[in-house]
Amino acid sequence: MTTATPLTIAVLGTGDVGSALATGWARAGHHVILGSRRPDSDRIRRAVAETGAGGAADHADAASRADVTVVAVPGDQVESLLSGLGEALRGRTAIDATNSLSPGADTLHHVDALTTAGATTYRAFNTTGWEQMANPRFGTQRADMPYSGPDGNERQVVDRLVGDLGFRAIWLGDGPEAHALTDALARLWFQLAFRQGWGRRLAWRMLTDADE
Repeated sequence: MTTATPLTIAVLGTGDVGSALATGWARAGHHVILGSRRPDSDRIRRAVAETGAGGAADHADAASRADVTVVAVPGDQVESLLSGLGEALRGRTAIDATNSLSPGADTLHHVDALTTAGATTYRAFNTTGWEQMANPRFGTQRADMPYSGPDGNERQVVDRLVGDLGFRAIWLGDGPEAHALTDALARLWFQLAFRQGWGRRLAWRMLTDADE
C-alpha cells in the first residue's frame, strides 16, 4: 500500500488497459472511479467488483471528481469522449494512454486534444501491452514506463502513479518531440509483438552503468 495520501483517479475506459490500470491503483490504495457511458450496467458493476474500484460514473462526472484522469478508451473514441466531457478536464491533470491505430495516422497520441480541453496532459501507458500493467516484473527485473509531459508538481504525481503499478518511470521530456518518442516506442512494440512474433509479454528496460 502507498504511504502517501491516496489520490482519486478517474479511469475512462474499462477495456483491458483501463481495467489493468484501475486494478493496480486500487491495490496501491488509491480511490479509483471507472468512467463509462453506461455506469449502471451489469458489465460495469462487474468491472467495479473485479478491479476493486470505488465506484463508477459517467465520463464527465468521473473526471470532475478526480485528481488525475486517465484516458484509456480506444483511439477512435477519443473525439466523441472529449465532446461529452465539457469543462470536466479544465485545470486538471490528464494522462493519455491511447493509441490512434487508423492506417497512416501521423500521430498515435491525443495529447493536443486533451490539452485543448484544458488539462495538463501527460503521455503514458501506451508503449506496452496491458499484461505488463498487470505485472511489470520479469524475473528480478521490473519494466520501465517511458512517458512524456510537462515538468513540475504534476509530473511528480505521474511518477508516483507509474511507480505504484510497479514500473520504473522514465521521463522523456515535454513537447512534440517527446510525445513523438512515446509514439515511436509504441510503434516498435506493435512491430515486435505482432509482426515479428515476439508476443505481447514484452516491455522496455533501459540499462546504464548503474546496472552493471
